[in-house]
Amino acid sequence: MRRTVAALALLAGFALVGSAFHLTRSTAPAPVVAPPEGARERATVLGVTDGDTLVVSPLEGRRRGREQRVRLIGLDAPENLPRPRCWARESTSALLRLAPRGSTVTLAFDRRRFDDHRRQLRYVWTASGEFVNARQLAEGNAFALRVRPNVAHAEEFARLERRARAARKGLWGSCPDPGPPSPAPRPSATPRS
Repeated sequence: MRRTVAALALLAGFALVGSAFHLTRSTAPAPVVAPPEGARERATVLGVTDGDTLVVSPLEGRRRGREQRVRLIGLDAPENLPRPRCWARESTSALLRLAPRGSTVTLAFDRRRFDDHRRQLRYVWTASGEFVNARQLAEGNAFALRVRPNVAHAEEFARLERRARAARKGLWGSCPDPGPPSPAPRPSATPRS
C-alpha cells in the first residue's frame, strides 16, 4: 500500500514538473513594461481596425471624447483590406481580445506622435498592465517593424518576433511565406502634438 501511494505521489510530481516545464516553454509571456510617466494618456477602446490599429476615445485632455485612430508602434500586422492576407483575421481578433470594445487602455508616445495617415503612434497597455504591442509580437500576430525615431522598444520587439518565429507561433506556423505585409510606413515629417 505504501509503495502504491509513494509511486502515485512520484508520478504526480513528475506530471506537475512536466506540465510546468511545458507551460514555460510554449507560452512564455510577453514582457510587462510599465508605461512611462508623463508621456501617457488613458482612453476607451471603441474598436479594432486590424492587428495593429485601434480606434479609441481619450478620457482626458483636449481630445477627450473624440474618436482617434491609434497605430501600435513597432509592429506591422497582416492587412485586412482590400482582401485579408494570411493571418489578418486572427491578428485582428487577437488585438480585439487584448483590447476589447469598452475597455480602458493606457497609451504612451515615443518621439513621433503621428504617421502620414494622421494615426496616433502609440505603445498600448491594458488595464491589467499587459503591454499590447509586445503581446501581438510574442504570439506571432505581427512582424516587428523598426521605424525611426520611434525605437524605444525596437530590440525587445525584434527578440519577441524571433522567438515567435522559432516557435512557429501564429503567422509563422500558419502562413506559407510570411513576409511583412506592406512597405514600412513612414512617420510624418512634421511632428504634431
